[in-house]
Amino acid sequence: MYQVAFLPEQFGKVVPWLMLHREELDILVHPETGDDVADHTKHSLWLGEKLQLNVEFLRLKTTNVSF
Repeated sequence: MYQVAFLPEQFGKVVPWLMLHREELDILVHPETGDDVADHTKHSLWLGEKLQLNVEFLRLKTTNVSF
């Protein structure tokens, strides 16, 4: 597993490239809006099989943020 970050304006080039070259990989594409749970669930795009995610640690991270 690895992470690739790109700017929103690169979406139109990066995601089609990933679609064509992902081979057997399942890829989660998501934005960074500040709501980690929604970004990984509601706002996400899967290339390949949609895998089950355990987002509980993201909920805890959001709960433990101090301002």
